[in-house]
Amino acid sequence: EDLLAQGGALALVGPTGAGKTTTLAKLAERGVRRYGADNIALVCGDAYRIGAATQLGIYAELLGVALHIVKDPGEYATILSTLADKKLILIDTAGFNPQDARVTQMQALDPLGVRRVLVLAANVQGGALEPVMNANRQGAVACILSKWDESPQPGAALDCLIRHRLPLAYIASGQRVPEDLYPSNAAYLIDRALKGGQLATPYVLQEADWPLFAGLEAERETRHAG
Repeated sequence: EDLLAQGGALALVGPTGAGKTTTLAKLAERGVRRYGADNIALVCGDAYRIGAATQLGIYAELLGVALHIVKDPGEYATILSTLADKKLILIDTAGFNPQDARVTQMQALDPLGVRRVLVLAANVQGGALEPVMNANRQGAVACILSKWDESPQPGAALDCLIRHRLPLAYIASGQRVPEDLYPSNAAYLIDRALKGGQLATPYVLQEADWPLFAGLEAERETRHAG
């Protein structure tokens, strides 16, 4: 479903460096075109990263929309109540390591009517994506895959979404605002995932490697049986 068409309040959540702020700016520009600048509000909830409010403030000024800054999670309810007349509210949240207990603070937005959208970097290894997904998936309504242009092999990210059954809303593929944001397309995603396996890489097994691999598998089965 088109997240922007539904309107309401959306919070972008995810780890540090996933591209939440830039992605939010891309969404905000589309929101302005759909609803008008007076009906859009941006909220900065990142009180940890230096310059977070300044960066988002630049985007807000360029788009002609209001920016509100949350210094403490307890302020969300008050600020959101003052923005009840807005068609679209976009919230930029702080990024945390998935093991950080503060990740669960984002779930406090759910009772306030905020829909959380997980931003994942598609160029991250599957082993690193899994803990991020486990920490953020509960209550999330959709995902945006960022840094698509930096991911020659996006299969791990797509696999993670499929296994956790989290809908993919958009693909962010570059730093340009607002151009580098695209709706998900199944045929294109499958094509990219399959082409990724054809790339030349030193990590692919060569013909001479297969006997060694087969020997290790045979030894493992023997130990398991014995």
